Formats: sequence, structure tokens, C-alpha cells
Amino acid sequence: MSEPAESTTATPHARATWAELFFDLVLVFAVTQTAHVLGHHTSIGTLGHALVLLAPLWWGWVGVTILVNTVEENNAQRLVLFGSGLCIFLMAVAAPAALDQPRGAAMVFAGAHLLLRIVLFVAVTRTNGFATTINPFSIGLVTGIAIFASAPLPEHARIWVWTGALVVQLGAPLLYSRAVRNRTIGVSHLAERFGLFIIIALGESVVDAGAQASSTGLDPAVVTTLVLAFMVGLGLWWIYFHRSARLIEHALSTMPAPGLIVRDVLSYGHFALVTGLVAVAVGLGHSVADPGHTAHGVAAALAPGGAALFMVALVVNRWRMLGNVATTRVVPAIALIAIALTSSLLPAIVVVALTAAVLVTANIVEQLVAAPGRPLPAVPIGRRRSR
Repeated sequence: MSEPAESTTATPHARATWAELFFDLVLVFAVTQTAHVLGHHTSIGTLGHALVLLAPLWWGWVGVTILVNTVEENNAQRLVLFGSGLCIFLMAVAAPAALDQPRGAAMVFAGAHLLLRIVLFVAVTRTNGFATTINPFSIGLVTGIAIFASAPLPEHARIWVWTGALVVQLGAPLLYSRAVRNRTIGVSHLAERFGLFIIIALGESVVDAGAQASSTGLDPAVVTTLVLAFMVGLGLWWIYFHRSARLIEHALSTMPAPGLIVRDVLSYGHFALVTGLVAVAVGLGHSVADPGHTAHGVAAALAPGGAALFMVALVVNRWRMLGNVATTRVVPAIALIAIALTSSLLPAIVVVALTAAVLVTANIVEQLVAAPGRPLPAVPIGRRRSR
């Protein structure tokens, strides 16, 4: 499949409903809560905790989005959306204390997650969304029961059980490629929904940086870092929405098995994108709070490391769709990784400045080497067989 020309226009399609947009408001809060978990005490441990909490929130949102994708809006659909939204809202409220605080928060998180899984399983059964009874939704129900049953366990045991259950839950779609391959897809609606989630995650970087600047005080260093932080967010927005978003819709429309794109690019690939954006948001917030400070370890590398993960995910997504790797995406990814590895040696304001410079330069280069209607320079790499 070739890259779509910049002039490609989409055919009329169903758009996100007002009920879906209300549902997305809950996700804004959920992403904020996950960022707070990571930002409270940044370390490898809290990074793992944040992923354990983000995964069920993300996978629940994916389940709801796929479920309503081809269903005409009606009151039953709205009830599924609102019921799922309430469950995710309760999960988000309990998330910061669900793993390492009194068991009440863990019970609320796990109970809301199990209820979400029940809602999705019942809804997909009623709509005959999958031909077999063993599918990602039924696996999600089983893992939801396991997470709920383990909520009263001590902290360390709880973390291990939840991690194992979520690994099974995240891996379930890989086991049912035929069912995924044959699903009917509402192309533009689905691309729009996942693009909206990217907007939500990008918005967290603006919120975190702005909130920190307001509480810290607007001296020249803070204002400069705030401007650079905004440029980081803008660079990430441009590199996704200028080309990648259109490419996703093109792939869903033209590939013989669009369900596999939903699985690999949207479900898995966008989880990596969102994870990277959450890390960027937390890193930018820390940097604006103390621009002259030289952080260490994970805290120092969050902004460039998250941006690097975002770029790598875009590279892999493109390879999955087109079978090639764009050099204009690989080089910035390598540069961001290098910044992340040396970030402990540099003041926060310099780290943010370098991250912004790489992203802005990448976008400028893409504009210069790939004018409207021309594909990005890319290296063909044999695409793995769809399974």
C-alpha cells in the first residue's frame, strides 16, 4: 500500500456522537490521574505502577470504542457509554491509591473495572460482535474477575496478580486474529475516535506545564520553559495529525484486513503513543516547576524519553501499514533517545529546549522533503505476515 497524497479527501462518514464526547470527558480525568501517579514520586517503580493503572483504563476505552463503532446511536448505546464512563470515572478516582494505599481504593478500582468488563461483555453478546464465545471481551471479563478477587491481597501480591491479569488481557486480541480480521469497521469514525484520545493525552502536557507555571511563579526561566514545553506539544501534534492520522484512515479504508490495523496500530500502537504522551506531560510539568534543576534517573528522561517512545510508535505503526520506515521519523527518534540518555547531565530547561528543537526540526524537514502530494522518504522493510 502506498502513502496517501496530502490532497486525499475523506468520504462523508459518521462522526463521534455527543454521548461519545461526554464519555471522553471521563478519559481526560483518567489521563490526569495516571499522570499524577507518575509525577508524585518519579521512579522505575512508579512508572510500572502507572502502566498497570493506565492499561485497564485504556483497554476499557478501546473496548467501548470498538463496540459502538458500527452500531447506530440509540438509547441502548448511550446507556453502554454512560455506564462505562461511570466505571472508568470510579477507576480513575481510585487509581492513585489502588496499588499502594489502604485496600478500599483497590476494591473500588477493581470493582469498577469488573463492572466495566461485565457491561462490555453483555453488550457485545447482545450485538453478536464476535462469532465465538472466547474473544477479547470474554477474556477481559475473566481477567476482571481475577483483578477483583486479588484486590484484598497485600500490596506486592496485588501488583503481581494485576500485572499478570493485564498481560493476559492485553494479549487476548493476538489470539483471535480471524475474528479481528473479519470485523466490520466504521473507518473514519474509528480513526477520529483514536485521534481524539491523542488530543486528550496531548492536552495533559498543556495542563501540567501551565499548572506548574501558575503555582511556581512567572519568572523569565519559567516563562521560557513554558514556551518550550508548548513547542514540544505542538511538535508532537503536528507530526501525528499532519500525516499519521490521515495514513491510518487510508489504511483502514484500503487494506484487505482492516481489523488487524485496529488491533496492531490503533489498540497496541496507540497505547504506546498515549503512554509516551503521559510521560512527556509529567516531564514537562517537572521542568517548568524548576527549570534550572538537573534531575536524575527517570525524572530527568521523562520528556525526551516519552517523545522518543511516541516517535518509535509512529515508526512501527507506519511499518505495519506501509511496510516501510520513514527516515524523517527514525532520525528524530534516535536523537530523542540520545537526549533522554544524557538528560541527567543537563538542566531541565536545556532538556526541554533540545526536545523541542528535535521535534520542530523534524516537522520542518518533513515539510521540505515531502511537499503536498509526495510521500516521506522511506526504506522498505519486509512487513511481517498478518496473523
